[in-house]
Amino acid sequence: MMNRIILIGNGFDLAHGLPTSYRDFIKGYHNMRSNLLIHDDGMKVDDGLCIYEVPDSESRKRLNQVRSLVLDDRFSYFARNCIDDILKKLKLKYSSKFFEEINNAVDTYNWVDIEAVYYRWLTKIFKQNGCEYADPNKLNEELKLLEDNFIVYLALIQTDFIKPELKIESIREAIYEPFSAQDISNGGNSKFKDFLSERMKFMATNPREAIIEFLNKYEYSYLDKHSDIDLYNEQIINREGLPGLSEPLNYSKHIRNVYKNNGLVPDVYLLPDQILFLNFNYTSTADLYIPKGSEFKVNHIHGELENDKNPIIFGYGDELDDDYKELAKLNDNDYLKNIKSIRYLETDNYRKLLSFIDSAPFQIYIMGHSCGNSDRTLLNTLFEHKNCVSIKPFYYEKPDGTDNYIEIIQNISRNFNDMRLMRDRVVNKTYCRPLVPQGK
Repeated sequence: MMNRIILIGNGFDLAHGLPTSYRDFIKGYHNMRSNLLIHDDGMKVDDGLCIYEVPDSESRKRLNQVRSLVLDDRFSYFARNCIDDILKKLKLKYSSKFFEEINNAVDTYNWVDIEAVYYRWLTKIFKQNGCEYADPNKLNEELKLLEDNFIVYLALIQTDFIKPELKIESIREAIYEPFSAQDISNGGNSKFKDFLSERMKFMATNPREAIIEFLNKYEYSYLDKHSDIDLYNEQIINREGLPGLSEPLNYSKHIRNVYKNNGLVPDVYLLPDQILFLNFNYTSTADLYIPKGSEFKVNHIHGELENDKNPIIFGYGDELDDDYKELAKLNDNDYLKNIKSIRYLETDNYRKLLSFIDSAPFQIYIMGHSCGNSDRTLLNTLFEHKNCVSIKPFYYEKPDGTDNYIEIIQNISRNFNDMRLMRDRVVNKTYCRPLVPQGK
């Protein structure tokens, strides 16, 4: 057997045109907060993270006038202009230094990693290094407020935008494509050759019903494929040596064909046995790529929206960091409240993942995950596992023709303790491609 893991991060949603990044959320959060004033009775909105306030009496008077228009369904161009003018004058004050830093990062860099910022503040509290929090309790409360708002924001997007027609054909083709020998690490070659021999024997010796069942997983028709299968099986019958050979199949010839990439081997001889979608997002975009009736699964490792049995995991996950080791020594569980590796024990998702990677050799396809430090504990478990034979990143191709392949590789390297192993397992750029090519 040989399996494939599709490792899905936020870039997967972004590739589908969904505004689900932390930057999108922060902008959406401020739009929702400021617009609450239009429908609220007061002149101030305070949710524990920041305060929006109408600062002057004239704006307050105009706001009350606009509210009456909204309530009377007489919302007009004039009212819209009044609202826009009031929104420009709103006074914003941050109640949370943690949240203020997140917003400053969005303003300065147009990007932010909320979980990394949280961990940085957590370590500042521990070290009492220029920190305004006496202990982690208030920081944890503010993270929970942020998480609740993020869930509401994503739930609206999921309801309104995630539909079957959102699927992208090039992504679907990549997920279900056959293995390529050029992607397999040197250390994984023996496992790959074992897989090739097992699959060849399966295709040549199993009854038609078993082959049909296998093809159905990929929505392939036996009628469309059986002639290719029969023809190739004839080509790999071992006709060398004396009559009466105990093994009629020429495994070495089949393996040579695969490594030569000479176009003789039908795709079905190289398809993964199982595909696991390891979804780090909270949304259901990945589920769109599971064929109806398929046995392939999505493991929502960080939880799902609107599913109490699989609660959202929002926090940090880098047990390899030196500061984490010091935090773990403290006799204070509040420091570990939002550490992902602990939160994983709330469900059996992590145990199912371990069972999958222990069961057979596997290749990893990285689709939209930055492989940053906030998931380093889990990624290290995957990347350095004895059964991992290949790590193939699908990069983001920018409109100007540049891409983020090297950035992904740099992040991947931080998830390894063994750099020699990293260089062997990660597929070089020559054999990689964009998740969604420009113009598609």
